[in-house]
Amino acid sequence: MYRDFYSTLAQVLPVLLLALVWDSRYLERLRKQARRLRRDDPAAGVWFWTKPRVRVYTLLLTVVVLSAIGITVIVLAGAISDSAWLRGLLVGGLVMALVTLLVRISSDVVSATRQD
Repeated sequence: MYRDFYSTLAQVLPVLLLALVWDSRYLERLRKQARRLRRDDPAAGVWFWTKPRVRVYTLLLTVVVLSAIGITVIVLAGAISDSAWLRGLLVGGLVMALVTLLVRISSDVVSATRQD
């Protein structure tokens, strides 16, 4: 019944993963940034997203998306049966990836168009 859901997810998730990990030189920009906490660097510090936190979140998101891809393919192969909780779990991973991409794109647009 939900075969289209799984086949669409199997196509969309790898594209999102590529967009998240290799989008517009994200990793190069991140490497060049200091990203110290605001309390340590009041002028150029960040509120929460220090490099160690960005590293953990990006790796966690990568694991979530890759796991979702794997589970989706396994369901399509018929090794796991469809269920509502499984669809909810996969949609949760998709939403996590989409929200991350939205935040990253928004921050890039704002920083690129900021008038200093």
